[in-house]
Amino acid sequence: MAKKEEVLGRIENEITKLKNKEFNFFFFTVDSKNVPSGSVVYTYELALALHKLGYNVTMLYQLENEMNPKQKAKLIEKGNYNPMDDNVFCGVGDWMGQEYADLPHLNIAKKNAWATSPADILFIPEAFAGLMSQTYVYKIPCQRYVLMYNFDYVTDMIPWGSSWLNFGIRDCITTTDLQAKLIQDVMPFVRTTVLNPYIPEYFRKPIKPNKLVVNVISKRQSDVKKLMKTFYWKYPVYKFVAFKDCRGLAREHYAEMLKDGAITVWIDTETPFGFGALEAMRCDNIVIGKIPENIQEWMVDENDELRDNVIWFDNMSEAPDILADVVGSWMQDEIPQVIYDEMEKTNNMYTKKDWDENVENLANKMVETRIIELETFKTNIINNKEKKDEE
Repeated sequence: MAKKEEVLGRIENEITKLKNKEFNFFFFTVDSKNVPSGSVVYTYELALALHKLGYNVTMLYQLENEMNPKQKAKLIEKGNYNPMDDNVFCGVGDWMGQEYADLPHLNIAKKNAWATSPADILFIPEAFAGLMSQTYVYKIPCQRYVLMYNFDYVTDMIPWGSSWLNFGIRDCITTTDLQAKLIQDVMPFVRTTVLNPYIPEYFRKPIKPNKLVVNVISKRQSDVKKLMKTFYWKYPVYKFVAFKDCRGLAREHYAEMLKDGAITVWIDTETPFGFGALEAMRCDNIVIGKIPENIQEWMVDENDELRDNVIWFDNMSEAPDILADVVGSWMQDEIPQVIYDEMEKTNNMYTKKDWDENVENLANKMVETRIIELETFKTNIINNKEKKDEE
């Protein structure tokens, strides 16, 4: 009897924590090592938004034998530092900003460093099937959500013969309707919620007129070299056109670079969202884009036809010719108005205002769902107790 009353008291305490925002949102993250990553951006943007809503947020990472920056500096000073043993968590401050780096971080590799309760909510990136399995095997007492930025990471990392159901996970937050459909087609038991990313407000039209500079956004430097060299070979008359490689830059610096140019060539066929093209459009760039494998919502109209917000091409061999046409049209102020109109429509999507509202609604929904689950569990215990008393 006393034990059941104790359990009921614990459940009520967890419900109170949820109602009073006294629980924790935990986010497992990788160390980006100062290399920009869309999935890391999505994770940290959600964490910061919840933090600003007054929730307790902690970023989790796993790093064995971690050293702090001061220890690293001392080793360097003594000449004993080996880059292969670099166990310093770099975080995202250098490329996302200090307010993201200032979120509480916790290394769960340290013994007894991390504890959870049933009121807590843990977000696990889709690639970390091992962590999903560990939290299930060790019965970590919290609600778990998969944070899915890219469906391809799911198929890459999950073991053969397994699904999220094997790890006791049924809930997923993802970026687009397409991503939700991809996971539901193969794991129909998953309850998906779509939370579209947003484009920060520092991606905006420049105050000064754009210069005739071509920004190139691609994960592979080989794409940048191929485009530049073939363009100059085929069109020597345009040798005055400058190119800028936009890889590996801090986000605000990257935004300033986009604003400095007039045209962006975007090459990312495996993109799960298309940040690069959207950010370039916000900076008033004409975007020339290689058609990706997965067509996102912002790329098509109501008839599922590719929109004119981007000048699309199928094959890299076409890129120099299309770029030459766009350069000529831009110089003569003959870019079709429909492109600017479609860009403006696209720029009204994925705003900070919509993001803030959607995150708040999502948090409220998750808290409400967890309260209902705990209330149901409490009711079942009470009903079982009353049934036994009657017997």
